[in-house]
Amino acid sequence: MSANAICHVEWSCTDLERAKAFLWGLFGWEFQEFTEDYMVFSAPGGPGGGICKVADVKAGASPTVYVEVEAIEPMLEEAAELGGAVAAPKAEIPGVGWFAHITDPDGNIIGLFQTKK
Repeated sequence: MSANAICHVEWSCTDLERAKAFLWGLFGWEFQEFTEDYMVFSAPGGPGGGICKVADVKAGASPTVYVEVEAIEPMLEEAAELGGAVAAPKAEIPGVGWFAHITDPDGNIIGLFQTKK
């Protein structure tokens, strides 16, 4: 994947099996369990993604689109300089890489992903 390309789309849900059945029924996506509260999917011709079980889903707050970047830290600083903010600091995805969330000036969440090399 090239830098600054959309690499992952993530939906929040309160029931993993219900969300999986809905997305599979509509699109035929294949799912694989990643953790107890997270499943990943692959979508033909586009970035894959995941569904994450949460206690409550706020309408309009999901999905989150992730952009693959070379390094997260400089992007966090630049987002703040451009009028955005850090919504979730850099955190590790064991064996995969790191992610963070920023907001744009209107408060929209954008996910950042840095692959483990």
